[in-house]
Amino acid sequence: MMVENGKAYKIWLIFTIVLTMIILVMLASVTIYIDPLFHYHAPLDRFAYPIHNERYQNDGITRNFEYDSIITGTSMTENFKKTEADEIFDADFIKVPYSGGTYKEINDNLKRAYKAAKNIRYVIRCLDYSLLNTEKDAYREDMDYPFYLYNDNPLDDLNYVLNKEVLFTQTGYVIDYTKAGNQTTSFDDYANWNAGFTFGAETVLGTYTLGEKTEGSCTLTEKEYDRLIGNIRQNVTDLADEYPETVFYYFFSPYSICYWDKLNNTGMTQWWINAEKAAIEEILKHPNIRLYSFTGNYELICNLDHYKDAGHYGEWVNSWILKWMHEGKYLLTKDNYQEYIRSIREFYSSYDYTSLRE
Repeated sequence: MMVENGKAYKIWLIFTIVLTMIILVMLASVTIYIDPLFHYHAPLDRFAYPIHNERYQNDGITRNFEYDSIITGTSMTENFKKTEADEIFDADFIKVPYSGGTYKEINDNLKRAYKAAKNIRYVIRCLDYSLLNTEKDAYREDMDYPFYLYNDNPLDDLNYVLNKEVLFTQTGYVIDYTKAGNQTTSFDDYANWNAGFTFGAETVLGTYTLGEKTEGSCTLTEKEYDRLIGNIRQNVTDLADEYPETVFYYFFSPYSICYWDKLNNTGMTQWWINAEKAAIEEILKHPNIRLYSFTGNYELICNLDHYKDAGHYGEWVNSWILKWMHEGKYLLTKDNYQEYIRSIREFYSSYDYTSLRE
């Protein structure tokens, strides 16, 4: 009797294990087939995909979509429109922004594109002022990164295909999104936040405070300089050297005069201009990088109608940036960058910042 009970228990255990495995495989198969994060393939024609989660979907977009050019960067690039870039550069762009992303995060995604054997003609990328002097291996500290999507270890994929949240909130959402008659999100609309905000001086001046006035430094220390150059080389210029067939269109983020107001209040205006100068000198050593700065476009910088806060500009500015870069306006070269530095140094050091609050 004990033998029979033991045999029955073993049969029940095997049956339970097999049944559980079948159920898990079926659930995993649904996520693998629909693939809401594009980890295995591009969107299927029979489904409409909401593209709305940068750090979960960008890697799959970069590896599995068809394109020949890339727009990337932080929130400063989220309002770019693929259709405009395609027309202006006669190319086929994807847009893969990372809100608040460090130089490393953005560069790592670009490297994944090349690893996927993509032949990339153009890269349009913003180099944020505020992240210029970040540690070269830094990631945004307040973000939860799905690193299991960013490596080639198939065992890590269990975190994706057997993830209850992915199944119900991502895979299931694709099904519901399709049934509702929607279309896959376009790269014009993906991450575009323009319609959700108001712009102008009243809005911008209400979004920041100066705090107590302090005296900062003008000179980069040796440690600061080494950190900055390390960041630039690892996450900006090394990739350009490795892929000389690609033209890299890089631009410094054109923050508003209110950003410079804060720098002035902390005595850091000259420090940041010196940091930018060091970065420019390093970047200009690389012939397939075209470096732009719109910080000298004072008509733009000082008109708060173009901004929703001290740093973020409206989508029409993104449209101008595409045209300016294609036309070669505001291009920094070895022949003109010294005059550019002299001009912004004089302007932002002597600007009447008190007039902003009058």
